[in-house]
Amino acid sequence: MGANKSDAAIIDSVREDIATARSREFSKSKGGSACNRLENVTTFTGNTAHPVRAGKQAFLHWVNRCGERSELAMQRTVIGNTYWYGWSMFIPSNWENPADDYDILTQWSIYPNVPGRRMPCSAVGSYILRSGDSISFRLQRKGENSDSECTRYSLANLSEVRGKWVDFVMHTKWTGNSDGFLKLWMKVGNEPYVEKINYSGRTYWNDEGTGPYFKMGLYKGDPNFKGAAPRYLYTDEYRLGDANSSFEEVAPSGSSQVQPPPPPPPQLIFEDFSTSANNFTVDAGGSWSINSGKYLLRNTNSSLIDVPNGNITVHKTSVPTNFTLTADAGATAGSSDWDDFSVIFNYQNQQNYYYASFNESDNDGTHGLFKVVGGVATQIANFDNTIRGGATYNIKVEKKGSTVNVYRDNVLQAAVTDATFSGGRVGFGSRNNPATFDNLKVE
Repeated sequence: MGANKSDAAIIDSVREDIATARSREFSKSKGGSACNRLENVTTFTGNTAHPVRAGKQAFLHWVNRCGERSELAMQRTVIGNTYWYGWSMFIPSNWENPADDYDILTQWSIYPNVPGRRMPCSAVGSYILRSGDSISFRLQRKGENSDSECTRYSLANLSEVRGKWVDFVMHTKWTGNSDGFLKLWMKVGNEPYVEKINYSGRTYWNDEGTGPYFKMGLYKGDPNFKGAAPRYLYTDEYRLGDANSSFEEVAPSGSSQVQPPPPPPPQLIFEDFSTSANNFTVDAGGSWSINSGKYLLRNTNSSLIDVPNGNITVHKTSVPTNFTLTADAGATAGSSDWDDFSVIFNYQNQQNYYYASFNESDNDGTHGLFKVVGGVATQIANFDNTIRGGATYNIKVEKKGSTVNVYRDNVLQAAVTDATFSGGRVGFGSRNNPATFDNLKVE
């Protein structure tokens, strides 16, 4: 998530001295300085203990019922540019959450450049809002089919964050084009960072005069606001980085690094049959070939009626004990009511393997999960709903240790425990019917 550190740039910040902010919006707001206060505080200022995120000072935002706002405003951004943001917020543990009131806590504000531009989220620009017990992010930008669009993202409940420093990191490109994006991570107290928003698309408007500017603090709007008063909170550790900055550079000082998502499982097999099936070996019956990006079974061996699958093809790759297999498959529709196909796994040889059989009809010899030991097939689970010839189904087999789960179109068909086979190969088959297979993936 980091960038080239030699090129990284923090282009704006306010972390210790309140005077370093571009502007301090409080004394000239409704109610004046008697009703809106904004000040530096240390851990013990004015006979009162205060929380400080890092360093020696934090910022106290205070609004009484006769007031409107107490915010720090930072520099404007440029439309089309990419930025990293980092900041911290502390909501006191005695905050109430009246359902008939709200608090705007952070805002990417604009002065609309287009007369009459509607803001469907109400406030101007994008912002973080406390409403009732919910804290949410509201993203306003140019819509796909309208001038303005609003999307709401839930971040936390007020009860989860009261009395704790909450750290934020945001990475975004402000643009009215579809190549924009916005990612937001949030860290509560000593917990790790959690990604709350991962959005791709328009984030702004290209016909605005400038990009948005960042504000943090407390905005009440109406000097006669309802609920608890005075209202106050703390902020600290604001940093703005340009496109060459990084998560680590803007993250509030001392906060733990973002917890990266777990790596995707290794992909053992992927076959889309766009060109060949050279990785497969035909072990029994039928004619197997590629046609229009699919693996087809034709001219099936229908004379071997006493074998579980008279037609078998298997991949050359050996698969370990634990895996997830997915494939698209279907039985070719014919005059019989017993059109079928099979997905084979833990294949040792023609005499020993598991297979999931899917059939238009159902009896003890088909349409279920089977194991073949010494050439004899035993049904270890039955599938309820039969298939339709000519239709394509997504099949998934999950195997972990001795546990096997089989899904068809994401609906569980069987869950069994059987330890007869562990590793082996995977493949396709059919008792005696033509079939089509595609998009085999094993992880």
